[in-house]
Amino acid sequence: MHIKTVICDIDGTLMAPGGGLYVSEQVKQKMIDLQEKGILIILASARIFQGVLPLAYQIEMDKYGGYILSSNGTYAYDMKHKKMLFCEEIQKEDALEMWNLCRKEGVDFGIVQPSCMVASGFSTGFYQDHFNCDIDFMITTRPQEHVDKEISKCMVSSNKEKIDIAYPVLKENIESKYPYVVVRSTDTVLDIVKKGCGKKEGLQKLMTSVHLSFDEAAAIGDGNSDALMIQESVFGATLENGSALCKQYADMITPSYKEDGCLAFFEKIMDL
Repeated sequence: MHIKTVICDIDGTLMAPGGGLYVSEQVKQKMIDLQEKGILIILASARIFQGVLPLAYQIEMDKYGGYILSSNGTYAYDMKHKKMLFCEEIQKEDALEMWNLCRKEGVDFGIVQPSCMVASGFSTGFYQDHFNCDIDFMITTRPQEHVDKEISKCMVSSNKEKIDIAYPVLKENIESKYPYVVVRSTDTVLDIVKKGCGKKEGLQKLMTSVHLSFDEAAAIGDGNSDALMIQESVFGATLENGSALCKQYADMITPSYKEDGCLAFFEKIMDL
């Protein structure tokens, strides 16, 4: 078994869910050790790009190369050449219409831009999420004046009670009219991405475009969206906190993220 690529989820895998921008020093050093051995790293996360990039720099992917797959698989980035590989875009006109729809439902709407999050407010979901993203929030009532770049994802924020009420309404109204899906990522945040997109589809597109193979890849993740990469990779792992589906496909189950269980996975890869 020859491993050339390691694919890593972030939240619940490399760190606690919503654990900030950086991994522990032990995890950082082990991921650098893997790269020094010639193994390429792909960070695959539902986080927006600005929530993954600081970690990529922490583990020196700008030096060794590697790729980021962010925003639920809709945005891919080449760390070595510092360029976007693809973006499954939401159209600006659609985003502005969905903005108005969400405001009528009494929840905040955010449009992801490369330099900032253009948002209608800074309610609970956005406040909690900003700890995991190195990005400024631009609060405005005139989003059309500030959205001028590609949109990889839109987000909806409020408190849990309001999201409980708004989620089924927005899911029905948006998915019936637009080519997008509405996903509840946390109690206080909804993600809106292009239909047919997800971590699974994004990884397949990224791997094909840069001529990498799951036959020479190892993967670790904890959520159902990670199950395919665990199943498809020649060596797949999950953690004690991983979902039942991940555990069904995993070749290895490590201790939980609370114990930096990913270290056992990295050590195993080093020994293969």
